[in-house]
Amino acid sequence: MKQTSFLSVTAFLVILLLPSCEKNYYGVFAPDELGLPEAEFYVEQDGGDIDIQFLANKPGEFSLIDPENNSWIELRATTFEKDGQLPVHVKSNDGFKRRADILLSTETRKDTISVFQKGAVEEKFYIASSSMLVYNGGDGISTVSAEINVPLSRIHTEVRFSGQEEWIRDCQLTTSSFSFKATDNPDKNYKRRAIIVLSYVDGWNATQTASITVFQAPSDNKIGSVFTAEQLRSFATVSGYTLPEDAFIEGYIVSTTEGGNAGDALVDDYKQGTGVIDYTLTERTSYLESLDGKYGFRLIATDSGENEFTRYSRILLGIGGAVIKKSADEPVQYTIEGVMSKNILTSSDGTLTMPWKEKSITELTDDDINTLVKIKNCEIAMRKGPFTPVNEGYTSLCGYNRLAKYPILIRDIKGGSMYMFTNMTCSYRRNGETLPYGSGDITGIVVHESYKSFEKDGNIGRYQLRHLLREEIDLKPNFEDSFSGIITEFRYAEFPGENQKTTLPNAILATKGNGELCHTYGKVSNYSPSYFYIGECGSKKKGKYAEGAGIELDEGGIYEPWVTTGTESAQNTDGKGWFKDNLNLSWSNKYWWDSSNDRGYCWLVVFSTEGITSDRVSMQFAMYDNSQSARSPRYWKAQYSLTTHDCSPSADSQWVDIGEFTVPDVAIWASQNDWQTLGTRVYDFPLPVEILGHERVSIRLMPRNNKAAAKSEDSYDSSTIANDSGYNTMDYFAVRYNK
Repeated sequence: MKQTSFLSVTAFLVILLLPSCEKNYYGVFAPDELGLPEAEFYVEQDGGDIDIQFLANKPGEFSLIDPENNSWIELRATTFEKDGQLPVHVKSNDGFKRRADILLSTETRKDTISVFQKGAVEEKFYIASSSMLVYNGGDGISTVSAEINVPLSRIHTEVRFSGQEEWIRDCQLTTSSFSFKATDNPDKNYKRRAIIVLSYVDGWNATQTASITVFQAPSDNKIGSVFTAEQLRSFATVSGYTLPEDAFIEGYIVSTTEGGNAGDALVDDYKQGTGVIDYTLTERTSYLESLDGKYGFRLIATDSGENEFTRYSRILLGIGGAVIKKSADEPVQYTIEGVMSKNILTSSDGTLTMPWKEKSITELTDDDINTLVKIKNCEIAMRKGPFTPVNEGYTSLCGYNRLAKYPILIRDIKGGSMYMFTNMTCSYRRNGETLPYGSGDITGIVVHESYKSFEKDGNIGRYQLRHLLREEIDLKPNFEDSFSGIITEFRYAEFPGENQKTTLPNAILATKGNGELCHTYGKVSNYSPSYFYIGECGSKKKGKYAEGAGIELDEGGIYEPWVTTGTESAQNTDGKGWFKDNLNLSWSNKYWWDSSNDRGYCWLVVFSTEGITSDRVSMQFAMYDNSQSARSPRYWKAQYSLTTHDCSPSADSQWVDIGEFTVPDVAIWASQNDWQTLGTRVYDFPLPVEILGHERVSIRLMPRNNKAAAKSEDSYDSSTIANDSGYNTMDYFAVRYNK
């Protein structure tokens, strides 16, 4: 009854009010409005004027919340009637960064604007050690180096003890050090632990903290056994040796998991793709370098949460119960499994004391494995595509687990070359940016890792490199800033014009420099897709390929054949990162065995080296075989001639060997074996300088025997080459010289 009566009265009042509010509803129920489209504004140290928009339908006031300390900011209005702008002038700042808060208020509502200004002087609040060990005896004073330029009065010190006894006292802070005293530990069995927390509020009102975990040795000052790198290596076995509980290792952490590329990732089922890739392995991987920089260990943490090491820190790490292993084959590598970052006993900044290694590729030794090395004056061997030019349909981005990492080739000014691994978890591997074309330095961890997709036994060289951060691939963006000059280069198939004559039949033309390329059976055809899209891929990244194939033109812009030829449909839209065959980004032929002469047909390149002198010249090319029929050439050789481009048997005496190589099969559609690749393989061969200064130089790439894969048997090389069935694809070819 009470509820019914209330509703009835309310309805009656609403009916009475309707005539009075029909013409001016908002006059009766006016909204109370006060708001800001944007509440935070950032200003450079030079200062200037900003206009702050606000919304209001009632009069109000502006005021500084702390006017005494914010005289550097001037409000050029103090009141308002309705919506508008507040003009604010900010003076230049020759000190630390600073912040001011402005209050907007009406009689019923309030809101706040924050203005942040950068300063000419950077605030420094740096404590060198995050974990340290103190011993009993002496005067008990411990000192940590620091670098502080903010007022010491703004810094608060707090000591947190794990037990009841307060054994740290007399904390003293200066601009260059932090010191404290510790009473002796009476317990002979246990280490004591405390955490010292230093904090201050910076100029933008954010709290900054630095903490030092302090361990104190037992009363006898014995903490365990600190083993040298040599001693630990001597313990290692292939099956693994469990380290004693009191074992410690000292060294520098030289890696970071930030870029997603620190360690290997394991594929347990290439063929079906239904297995699991252990991507957590890279999250659990760190590398520790001995104090002299001579030796390195790969550390595998128990889980990613126990891999919280600080890069470039010098640490004393408890490794009791961990297992040290060495590889069964050469080169011998050493791994310590089961480490935990919580067992760090001491940790300090090692950037000024650690040995920084800089080498050329040919100077690397087995002792460099698992250490950080800067490879000097190097470049990426192919000017095309992203860091991982692969078919993403076989990666986790499209829901499949068949590819965990991919190697591209780097080379240096001294003629060395090696593969550089990029994980499929690497955050910048295919981010829309063109590869840097110039030369410079690349810093990374030297590793020896297997890669079966390029070689049946997985061996793709004695050493590889693992980059860790994009900025450590410190190469100039432009090819003009490289140590290399190009004699001939083919980045896509450019066909001669109607009136253009070529020396070779059915040839395509070099896209930089001079030269022609043909196939000795018939014309260069185009049967293969290319995996060079440089942008983001995956099942959720479908769409047209606006970023292109990573081919920047010398005259500016990017190579866009889909625009000039009207073949936009050749841009695949399923997120797999590939371009269709009719864009001519690769070239192919499927006739490779001359049965009547029992020899292979070949790719043939002719170019001029007149007027070029150098102390070093080399050849780079990229290839893969078709796997659909698995009858493509497996084993190849490269040769050159200064006297002929005739590839018939009668001219063989005029050809000189350059080297031998194997070409992997690319996986297509459902099938894949662990010896099949998901993208192109790049090769680098040194060439003799005697080829320079000649009107004509010829190079041929030719099957050296009739062996091929057998798809029906999943065999690497037990079948024979089948013409008009198994074809070979080339994606790139270049001859370069040192300028």
